[in-house]
Amino acid sequence: MPLLHGQSINVDSLLKRVHPTNPDSINGQIYYDLARNNYANDTKNALQWAKLGTKYFSKTEHTHLMTRCMNLEAVCLFILDRHEESIGRHYEILKIREEKKDTLGIAETLLNIGNVYYRGQDKEQAIKFYHKSRDYALKYNNIKLLSSLNNNLGNYYKDKYLETGKDKDKNAAIKHLKEAILYKEKLSTDRTLEKTYCILAGVYFEAKDYTKALHFAEKANELALHYKNDEAVGSSKMYISKIAFAQKDAKLAEKTLDDLYSYIANNKAFHILNMYDEEMVILRDKIRNLRSNTQEIDSVQETNYNSLLLSRQKIREELNIKYETEKKELENVNLSLKNKIAQDKAEKNKLISIISSVFALALLLLILNLIKKNKAISKSEQSIKQQAAQLYEQNNMLKQSEAFKAKLFSIISHDLKSPINSLSLIVQMSTEQQLSLENYAYLMSNVKQELDITSNLLNDLLFWSKAQMKSNSVKWEDFDLNLITEKCIITLSSSIRVKQLHVRNNLPKEFIITGDEMRCEFVIRNILHNAIKYSEFYQEIEIGAHDKHIVWDFYIKDNGVGISDDHLQKMFLHDESRKSTKGTLNEQGAGIGLLLCYDFVESLGWSLEVESEIGQGTTFHIYIKKSKVQNSVNENKTGNKTAYRLN
Repeated sequence: MPLLHGQSINVDSLLKRVHPTNPDSINGQIYYDLARNNYANDTKNALQWAKLGTKYFSKTEHTHLMTRCMNLEAVCLFILDRHEESIGRHYEILKIREEKKDTLGIAETLLNIGNVYYRGQDKEQAIKFYHKSRDYALKYNNIKLLSSLNNNLGNYYKDKYLETGKDKDKNAAIKHLKEAILYKEKLSTDRTLEKTYCILAGVYFEAKDYTKALHFAEKANELALHYKNDEAVGSSKMYISKIAFAQKDAKLAEKTLDDLYSYIANNKAFHILNMYDEEMVILRDKIRNLRSNTQEIDSVQETNYNSLLLSRQKIREELNIKYETEKKELENVNLSLKNKIAQDKAEKNKLISIISSVFALALLLLILNLIKKNKAISKSEQSIKQQAAQLYEQNNMLKQSEAFKAKLFSIISHDLKSPINSLSLIVQMSTEQQLSLENYAYLMSNVKQELDITSNLLNDLLFWSKAQMKSNSVKWEDFDLNLITEKCIITLSSSIRVKQLHVRNNLPKEFIITGDEMRCEFVIRNILHNAIKYSEFYQEIEIGAHDKHIVWDFYIKDNGVGISDDHLQKMFLHDESRKSTKGTLNEQGAGIGLLLCYDFVESLGWSLEVESEIGQGTTFHIYIKKSKVQNSVNENKTGNKTAYRLN
């Protein structure tokens, strides 16, 4: 059915109100109103408007309005016989409302899904959704929803009763329809009560309970006439006429039909003829036969009947002429409107072209000016960036230099203190003549060795510092961990002899690993020095390694005084680790050694762990990564040692 002229103008005026600068909620509401007002007569356009409404509302917080637009989409899809898409859209709405815990919305959607199934003749599915919806509606006593649900359930059981003829279906239909009537009577705004009365009258009519059928049909007719509900007037009067005929009351049956024809003519309700025309003709013939059999028909009534038939034919002809006239007028109006729109569009396009040309010229001049300025800005910006990069690089170099100086002085003060203290002790004891000639001779014989050790240490530190100045990166190479360990033991031999300690090196010879040799030596030397410092006289220090699958657990274990849990947790913190504790002979340290050890171990990609117990001793574990599997056994010159390749 095409849009009427008035509707077309209303649609155009509403569409003109849609604008990109409007809030999304305003544009969404406009499209919702368009879809709601036109879905029955312009379903295809209504579907598109509903989709646009959904799109706009999806950008807002108005979820309930978005689901209303989606519901209109589903209705339009059903009208267009796209039932599967309609059902799918309703399920999307149901999911959204379930997520929002919108109980009444869920009930409404379940009802709509049931309606789609019902109209699609899948009544068994429909009844399931009706009952689910009814459970929600009863929970919140939603009268409007309960009235619709009971009305639909009554229709379902009425249809089932017509199929089966079973009393349980009849009783279920009557029960739900009466409940629907009770709920609708509570709703002052409801205008469908007369339809429910008609359905209930139909149930009683099929059950041949003509008294009750007539009662509800007359109530329906009374309400329908009051509210001028054409369809309900037609339905109720047809039931009254059929009931009268069933009760052999030909006079009432014929009078009711005559009243219906008069209503149609007076109110121009010609669509009732489309609904009941054939049924009215058949019923009229039956009434004539009934009256003929009972010899009640006369010539006057026959004349009235023929006049009625002619009147009906005349009404149809007038209706057809009116339709063709309105159609022609509508085509003329639409053509005129299209011409006006085309003319307005041409004028607008001309104006837009002129404005666009002026704007393009101005824009071109502006762009050229901006390009010129941008080049100057880019040149200045590039120069500033270069200067900033140079300053940043210089600043980083200064920071690295300061950090390097601080680390270098810490290492020198820490690593030279121990051998120098040993030499100072020997000289002091010698000066104070606390040594016997035999001990003096023995100690003096070791002075050269101490000086050599100190000299070697200085050489190592200078070599390491030189390498650091060139590059702060790790120098990876293969070296023998056992030789490095022995070198550290020799370096610290004077301190070992003072306490008469036994250092047991369990590492195999040619224990080859990959790393930075200088850093590794520094770490071992400092941890061993720490073990000596906190060991009592005559105790043992053990050095070795365990195979831990992907790493080697290199350990240095002493049996000294141990470390408290509190100090152990703070050992490698920058602010706490510098608090050195005196050794068993009151040896004092700078407190930097273990912190540097931790940093060097991490720089090699290894890890350092400490286990300790007061009075039982301390074990330092260095977990050294192995290289890929290299298990080949290489015999040295003696032919009985195993070489290990680690990383």
